[in-house]
Amino acid sequence: MRRNTSILFFIIAAVLLISGCFSKNNGNTKKNKEKDPIIFNLGSDYKTLDPHLFSEMIAAQVDSSIYEGLLRLDENGNYTGGVAESFKEEGNKLTFKIRENAKWSDGSKITANDFLFAFKRVLNPKTAAQFAEMLFPIKNAEAYYEGKVQENELGIKVIDERTLEITLENPVSYFKYILTLPITVPLKEEFYNIHKEKYAVKQDSFLFNGPYKIVSLKENEILLEKNEHYWNSKSIKIPDIKYVISKDFKVVDDLIKNKEIDMSRIENYNLEKYRKEGTVDTFLNGRIWYLDFNLSNKYLQNKKLRKAISLVIDREKYVEEIKKDGSVVAKSLISSMISGYSKKYREKYPDADNFKDNDIEEAKKLYSEALKELGITTLKLNLLSGNSDPEKLEIQFLQEELKTKLGLETNVTVVSFKERLNKTRTGDYDIVLNTWSPKFDDALSYLERWKKDDGKNENIWSKKQYNLLVDEISKMSSGDARDKKTNEAEMILVNEAVIAPLYFSVENHYRNPDIKGIIRRSITGITDFNYGYMEK
Repeated sequence: MRRNTSILFFIIAAVLLISGCFSKNNGNTKKNKEKDPIIFNLGSDYKTLDPHLFSEMIAAQVDSSIYEGLLRLDENGNYTGGVAESFKEEGNKLTFKIRENAKWSDGSKITANDFLFAFKRVLNPKTAAQFAEMLFPIKNAEAYYEGKVQENELGIKVIDERTLEITLENPVSYFKYILTLPITVPLKEEFYNIHKEKYAVKQDSFLFNGPYKIVSLKENEILLEKNEHYWNSKSIKIPDIKYVISKDFKVVDDLIKNKEIDMSRIENYNLEKYRKEGTVDTFLNGRIWYLDFNLSNKYLQNKKLRKAISLVIDREKYVEEIKKDGSVVAKSLISSMISGYSKKYREKYPDADNFKDNDIEEAKKLYSEALKELGITTLKLNLLSGNSDPEKLEIQFLQEELKTKLGLETNVTVVSFKERLNKTRTGDYDIVLNTWSPKFDDALSYLERWKKDDGKNENIWSKKQYNLLVDEISKMSSGDARDKKTNEAEMILVNEAVIAPLYFSVENHYRNPDIKGIIRRSITGITDFNYGYMEK
């Protein structure tokens, strides 16, 4: 009897295995559109999901799914109400009416006080919000941050439970964009006071107000499901999203092939294949990649040395033969996608003639002069980069350019993303392959990156003049005069070779062809699922 039972079980198991029931994914299975979550590969680590402390756009992707600010962008890129059902602008004053049905994930109402508390938290230096300066256009916000004024002098007023008034120092065209980012989402004071420094760390220390909520939080996996308390929950067609982290993009291609990932940034390994299939979304993201010089290094304090390193690089070859993904040569810092007063900023201030690319003759001349001024005959520097496959190829290319054209020897060190950030912040490098992406549609999103009032290196480059220019630009209303000042500040960084701009990157994202209606926010790279759906 036992033998017959065993045979019967074997037959049933074989049938189930053939039908695919024992296989997690055999590469041919079809996604169950009713039950399976969309699997989105973030491709990199994040430091925190605290919306006010985000420091990289990876975190902003998740935060934009689980939180919402006063405004959001619609499918055409126009401003529309988020938590605010309506808003009006009168000069430098913005007034918002909070939706009656705007709720937290615990079912409680979102009020104007939740925004006031959140903004005060961002502007508290003890919070250490990396992008606190995004709120400085608000009247007295910078003074409040510096402890010079009291709360009642801050340009944020709660008129009533559902009405919030924000007064700016000057009319700032890009401030509405700031109000779509995680840095300006509300925070319930009562909830925060329970968790404080543990807020947004473990699953039970989150309170959501966006279209999704976290139902499982693991080190490399975040599972979201639709937030039933979201004011527009009925319009959300994609019920579940699973964010995963897979950093090896060769492995990512295999996961895509096996239908284990629905969406992911991709590198150029199978890019042409995806393009032919129509499964890749490509867009400029405004991100600048550059060589960042450590100006504390006694050799790199020599401007001629920095310029020689910058000029000798063949950027055309770099993007065509190394990147091969649509990246664009950069001879400036500010991307062509950034708006100016009456047209795109780069249309008025093109960068093609900022310097000659691959100018070996001038580079050698400057390098020779630099060595004489430094009193040395040979030089060896350290090159630092991330350890992704693309970065390793790039840093090897740069090392070869410097060696064969200048005779400059370098040691290359490749480290993880987190370690690269840490080494850069602590000054543990000579030259690092670095990157910066704009967080909003304005040149200030770049210029603020190099504004540091720390008194360092002021004799090495025109830092005081630069800082004053950026301060002035931040207080100016949109106009031709502001664009002109912007160009003056940008050209200080280029002409004095504070950095060596290399290229503006593009985003190439694989997308399961069954997924429709998602919106790519090119400046931040954020994918918006609010209008998405699975094709049946």
